[in-house]
Amino acid sequence: MASFHPVILCGGAGARLWPTSTPQKPKAFLPLTGPRSLLQETALRVTRAPGVARPILVAARAHVGLAREQLAEVGVACDVISEPGGRGSAPAIAVATLEIAARDPEGLALVVACDHHIPDAPAFVRGVVAALPAAADGAIVTFGIRPDRASSAYGHILPGAQLTGEVRAAARFIEKPRLEDAQALVAAGWLWNSGNFVFGVAAMLAELESLEPQVIAASRAARDHAHRAGDHLALGEAFLTAPNIAIDVAIMERTRRAAVLPVGYVWSDLGAWDAVLAAARRDAAGNAFEGRVVAVDTTGCLIRGGAGTRIVAIGLKDIAIVVEDGRVLVCDLASAQQVRSAGQAIEDL
Repeated sequence: MASFHPVILCGGAGARLWPTSTPQKPKAFLPLTGPRSLLQETALRVTRAPGVARPILVAARAHVGLAREQLAEVGVACDVISEPGGRGSAPAIAVATLEIAARDPEGLALVVACDHHIPDAPAFVRGVVAALPAAADGAIVTFGIRPDRASSAYGHILPGAQLTGEVRAAARFIEKPRLEDAQALVAAGWLWNSGNFVFGVAAMLAELESLEPQVIAASRAARDHAHRAGDHLALGEAFLTAPNIAIDVAIMERTRRAAVLPVGYVWSDLGAWDAVLAAARRDAAGNAFEGRVVAVDTTGCLIRGGAGTRIVAIGLKDIAIVVEDGRVLVCDLASAQQVRSAGQAIEDL
């Protein structure tokens, strides 16, 4: 099997997971689905495959210490690229790709978000292995999740002609359709866009040069004027001149190299509390509790109590109750996507 370089993107505030996810400790560093944090689970998952190189972690400068501490707890060593400020996934991927290319100009990269839930690690590794040949042939491959339901929370991909092995050309992208449209897309064979990628670094750099010259120019300048200390590359302030843009918008929706590997493993970006409940171990009534909770005649609820908190729930259905450091969320799970704006509003009071 070809070797590859994992890149873990440790960005995103997880604002829809207020009050547990905060700017100081966003969701990647939280144990939302088990005893380990999402970052720890991701690092262990990507380092399972044979031929894997030392991972690169791209993180906000303020989170480098916390990331190192958590990775040390699970015995994973990473090189670290720290950003002076967030500019979206395209600049983050650009600087990581430049770093890999300096070491291995013909190398392959696996780029993953740090905060996704993929409980079947062997199936994930099999998907990576299946994507590598197409990436070596010049494709930029994303993993397309076969939906188990219609959802307006995810981008969708239409698979096209077969390329290498099970990898297909990506014929079309649609970003977060309305629920009624998503139902039609699922019926027509569209896949969810996981936001995880495999590509050759030469192919990605060529597409950045062609489609997003400002992104690659700012990324080069930030790396050229970075401070390097051991395995830590602190990017220069030029990084902040890059457009704030996602890799899907910058490259995947425009390049002729876009490809998708359909996969059937369980996946979630844990974007909101309803997704956390779906990924959790639940009791016979469909509830997931953490902390000191007593529930009576309660079904389909997520209840998480912080230290020193006792919660009694009676007669509830499809509700989230989350208590953290004096902040309390009570939310109909059908409205979980609205937590971002509501949480920000109360923090601004």
